[in-house]
Amino acid sequence: MADKPKTLRVSLVQCRGTAYEVGRAQADAFAATRKGKAFLRKRLKLPWWLNIRTEERAFRAYAPALWEEIGGIAEGLNISMEHAVTYFGNEGMRMPTGGCSAVMSGGVYGRNYDFWPRGYEGRFALVQISGSYASIGGSHQLTGRLDGMNEHGLAIGLHLVKARPRAPGLNSVLLVRRVLDSCATTAEAIDLLRRTPHAMQYNYSLLDSGGVAAVVEAGAGAVAVRGGDWLACTNHFQSPQLRRLNRRVAHSIDRLPPLEGWAARNLTAEQTFQALNFSASPAFHNYGRAQTLHTIVAEPGKRRLLIGIGGDAAALEEDMLDVDFKSWVAGEDLPTSEIKGQLNLGLRRLWRTRARR
Repeated sequence: MADKPKTLRVSLVQCRGTAYEVGRAQADAFAATRKGKAFLRKRLKLPWWLNIRTEERAFRAYAPALWEEIGGIAEGLNISMEHAVTYFGNEGMRMPTGGCSAVMSGGVYGRNYDFWPRGYEGRFALVQISGSYASIGGSHQLTGRLDGMNEHGLAIGLHLVKARPRAPGLNSVLLVRRVLDSCATTAEAIDLLRRTPHAMQYNYSLLDSGGVAAVVEAGAGAVAVRGGDWLACTNHFQSPQLRRLNRRVAHSIDRLPPLEGWAARNLTAEQTFQALNFSASPAFHNYGRAQTLHTIVAEPGKRRLLIGIGGDAAALEEDMLDVDFKSWVAGEDLPTSEIKGQLNLGLRRLWRTRARR
């Protein structure tokens, strides 16, 4: 018997100011949540490898504003800089390991973020930091981003290919954040991703306000770029030079044809959202521990972003958030601090039952 759907609530945190001030604001918002309160109750530990001077040099070389933001987080949570770097910096991040799908065509970027609910931060951040581009995106451990769009209309999402072995470099969520903070076009994002060291193997799907799409396939010491009028992306490398690095990719390959079909048809933003977010869609995750936790669809040319939590968010208008990001950048805050959706746990268990047969 199928379980009743579970409501997933996702907070919307809106911050403006210097990098330090935004860090403080994010810390205050985090401290008020259940996860934040649990974090502040636990005994914090420092890893043996942590060298705060080494961490500072790396951040100042590759992401200087994020170092100031982490300083604000440390002050806001009343923890040491060492602990803030450990839990909200680069090396200590527990990376998302789910599967993700994206389509880019006709000036529309659509993406599902798939992960297991317990490891989901349940938070979208809208930040306007002096010296960086304003952006909106799915948050991971406060400083990182899973996906999003910035004030110039550049949209990006990450897609795990292989988490190990890990190499010295930046984690994928910090790379997405760096792209949103400092790149206005797909070409600029490709340049940044080419010259920045990658800790793990990920795909990055991109679309800018000019309609230029790309998929950057990246790992330690290797970056390949796919371009075209329309593109689709899942969780495996397609370029000949990087295919040998793929892990088991059967489900990733199975999801690709329907995504390519939608991309070739140049669907509207609403049609793309429906195709990705429909709970019976071939691109919708509902198996094992992983599920589609959020769907975003961007129209970069209009600075518009649709956000849905869980599945079938478009069935009721109040379950899909339609963000005019241009207005937000001009100073108009969103009137809500939360968006919610439904996770169908019954479908997940049904799949697991079938898998045992």
